[in-house]
Amino acid sequence: MSTEATALAAQQGERSSLRADFSWTFVGNAVYAGGQFATLMLLAKLLQPEYVGQYALALAMVYPVIQLTNLQLRAVMTSDTRQRTHFGHYFSLRVLMTLSALVVIFSITQLLRYGRELTSVVLMVGVAYAVEAISDVYYARLQLHDRMAEISKSMMARALLSVLALAAATYISRSLFWGVTGIVAARAIVLLGYDICARTHGLGSQFKWMSRNEELAPRFDLRVQQGLLWLSLPLGIVVLLSCLNSSVPTYFIKHALGERDLGIFAAIGFATSVGNMAVVSLGQSAFTRLARSFAAGNLAAFGSLLGKLLAFGAALGACGMLLSKLAGREILTILFRPEYAERADLLPWIMAAGGVVYMAQFVGFGLTAAGYYNSQVVLNVLANISLLAGCYWLIARQGLMGAILAMLIAAIVQLAASVMILVAAMRKHAHKSAEETELASSHIGLNPLHVNGQETSGD
Repeated sequence: MSTEATALAAQQGERSSLRADFSWTFVGNAVYAGGQFATLMLLAKLLQPEYVGQYALALAMVYPVIQLTNLQLRAVMTSDTRQRTHFGHYFSLRVLMTLSALVVIFSITQLLRYGRELTSVVLMVGVAYAVEAISDVYYARLQLHDRMAEISKSMMARALLSVLALAAATYISRSLFWGVTGIVAARAIVLLGYDICARTHGLGSQFKWMSRNEELAPRFDLRVQQGLLWLSLPLGIVVLLSCLNSSVPTYFIKHALGERDLGIFAAIGFATSVGNMAVVSLGQSAFTRLARSFAAGNLAAFGSLLGKLLAFGAALGACGMLLSKLAGREILTILFRPEYAERADLLPWIMAAGGVVYMAQFVGFGLTAAGYYNSQVVLNVLANISLLAGCYWLIARQGLMGAILAMLIAAIVQLAASVMILVAAMRKHAHKSAEETELASSHIGLNPLHVNGQETSGD
């Protein structure tokens, strides 16, 4: 087989692998996102909008804290293609940081003087996401070894069991707290019964737990984990700031409009999660390829793949706007209740903001794959400042529409800043590669043992 044919076959194999990984990841994220949507829909059907607002408030408080302490270790671990740090060090750091997150969440509820009922709900939501955070570090190892199917199976099982447990517990008790408790139990079953098993990771034929396998066992080394903490802390700050983009409007809406409007906004705003499911799936599937292309200096492949991702994000937002305009009221009536459908006018604007967010997320994948962590902190700070200003000025004057406009402004700021940083990063990397090539050529030219492009023996 010729060299060109070999390269073509390798390229086709890589595309096939990307399609397979995306298929598995998309299905897993689709079922998982469907489970989250079903959770919100069940709460809207079984409980009053005020309880949906409590759940949304708990998510807005818990999710940023959990994401900060997660430190995006999954991205850091999958970027470490040479596997210089053992999985056990990542796992131990994740456990310590997750426990710290629960302490912080409890402290916030006490600082804000929440009532006993709301505090219990917030803490239980925190425990649910803590269990998910432990599963996520196992997903990182599976992704690093191209076992995307196992990740998808876990996500699907976790989503389906969570919905069933929530439905049963909420229907019987008519209590938000016990419904979330059912979610915790379902996630724990999947974690202990599948995620931590050696067979899931291709390390044995039996479902042995992590403690019985050296590859999955936790390792405590203060020096190594301190290094990981400082390496990944900027990413943790980035994802915290990113989470605040969705959480900040929640705080302003609760303060200005109340829990009922917050519940309606949370239900309608969940429409963007449908597109986000595809964005996360495709971004995770392409992330390792982006990282390898950038590290190898193949900026053409890096830019081509990222361009396709951006086009996909823009098309997704446009399709969402069109569908919302044509059948938004009918969709909200079927999924929730008539009082939610009364605000169908918000849907197209939410999808417009979602489309810009999708593109910004893809550029964020590119920045992380390129190793640009600290700069993402700056651009997310800019986005959050614009969001805070927009929410402050618009929500009190235009209600829920003001919140969406503030989100749209912040998304545009984030996308524009991300593109500028990534373009500068690619130019810098290309210039550095050119200098290294020129330096290597000059060394070859000065090498006395190099004659006519071939090295002679030293004799």
